[in-house]
Amino acid sequence: MRRDDTPRSSPHDRCDDPDRDARLDAQLDGGATEARFEQIVDLDASIEAAWDAISDPSELANWLGPVVELDLRPGGRGRVVDDDGTIRQLVITDVRAGEQVAWHWWSDAGELSSVELRLDRHDGHTRLHIIETTLLPSATPDVVRAHVHGCGRRWSAATSRLWCRVGTVAFA
Repeated sequence: MRRDDTPRSSPHDRCDDPDRDARLDAQLDGGATEARFEQIVDLDASIEAAWDAISDPSELANWLGPVVELDLRPGGRGRVVDDDGTIRQLVITDVRAGEQVAWHWWSDAGELSSVELRLDRHDGHTRLHIIETTLLPSATPDVVRAHVHGCGRRWSAATSRLWCRVGTVAFA
């Protein structure tokens, strides 16, 4: 990433190679396949600043989507409006202050996904782990790869804005 706010792909940016991201972790009953996107971003920020960035709706609106409303407690509800205008409803599934927030989200036209944003310390930085998992019914490997690649584009755009907000040292 360059400091001029122009997103650049890193050799470690997981969305560059959709085949590497698309994991067919489980062939589940009924033919559903789990599509899993993972990205790691090392932030040049304190755990406290990173926690604010992933848990405060006004901070989330600076990088996740232009509109973020959420009730940050397990069972709390909210919504995120993506850059393209897609509205995603969400239900918070887990909150561990300073460590993790997780939710299920969906759009009217999309599948239900589970998202986990987890923080930890790594080599003097704060590491953000992003995991989005979607169950795709009767999906071929190509469908899974395309889905995960779409997640990668969305999360890379969001983490580029996060970098502008709190600072990034590396993508993995």
